[in-house]
Amino acid sequence: MQGITRRAIPSMSAIAPHAAPPASGTVVEVLQLYLRFCLVYLLLALVIAHFYLPSGQSMLVSFYASLLILEGIGRTYLLGVAAGLALLVVLVGPREFLARIHAAGLALLAAIALSTGYMLIKNALPYLTPYFADALLADIDSRLHFGISPWKLTHALGDGEMSVGLLETVYLVIWSFPAMTLPIILALTDRDAARVRRTLILYAAAWILIGNVLALAGLSVGPVYYDRLLGGTRFADLVAALQQSGVTTSSFGIIQERLWEVYRQSAVVIGSGISAFPSVHVAVATVTVIYLAERSRRWLIPGIPFLALILFTSVYTGYHYAIDGYASILIVLMLWWLLRRRESKPG
Repeated sequence: MQGITRRAIPSMSAIAPHAAPPASGTVVEVLQLYLRFCLVYLLLALVIAHFYLPSGQSMLVSFYASLLILEGIGRTYLLGVAAGLALLVVLVGPREFLARIHAAGLALLAAIALSTGYMLIKNALPYLTPYFADALLADIDSRLHFGISPWKLTHALGDGEMSVGLLETVYLVIWSFPAMTLPIILALTDRDAARVRRTLILYAAAWILIGNVLALAGLSVGPVYYDRLLGGTRFADLVAALQQSGVTTSSFGIIQERLWEVYRQSAVVIGSGISAFPSVHVAVATVTVIYLAERSRRWLIPGIPFLALILFTSVYTGYHYAIDGYASILIVLMLWWLLRRRESKPG
């Protein structure tokens, strides 16, 4: 019993860099390869933007669009990275931080390239193929939940405007820290090159495979836009519930209206683009929880509620069908299992 109690007590050594045998050089090599991959991905995104975005009349225009996106995410990056670096300096110590600053620079450049490429392709998705999967996804959602739309279940558990404030903090603020800085966290705190490689593969898959490839394969707008796209009143009660709960006048509602207006005008705006299935928010949260659990299982204690809140919020706000989050969790877990199985094979 005493051993169990000791194991459950948190300690900073779980994420401090000295917790694993030193292998900084191999971690840097992994990050160099990852940066090259992200740059190739960005180049591919520029090509897709050039041919498919309404404003993509030349490669130069597409590249300029990517610079605008970079400028748009720059402020958020600066805030997130500054807060994260301050925390990590305290955690790993100034000497270790300076020793790993090169690795962190590689991770930062890769994260910027990945984010820019992701947003360019996400903007292009409805120009590659029309939205077509919403009716099917809504039907699956209803059948999975015994004839009840999942958003109704989340609103039954919600608590008006107080819950909206909490959900804004979790979904838009807390989620953003690992979403934007996970590669940097790896570079600064992890000496296990295999774990870094595995996590970066999952992280890239959350954005590219789930956020671009599978999003195109099941292109959908989500419940909050369902009636606007297809007509009818299938989700009219959801819209009324969002107004009553305060979501419509919150950051969620402002962003939702902006996204739809950009889509309606066939415009290309920084950070725009609508795609529901699968959920990138839930996918990135799942990658984060898996990584935390690999460092120490005790991190499942805050990790699982964090993931559950991200899934809950994605449905509560009408951004996603529940199946969007379920699919993301299953895909990330399957990829993680395949990576671990491959690594465990001899030779």
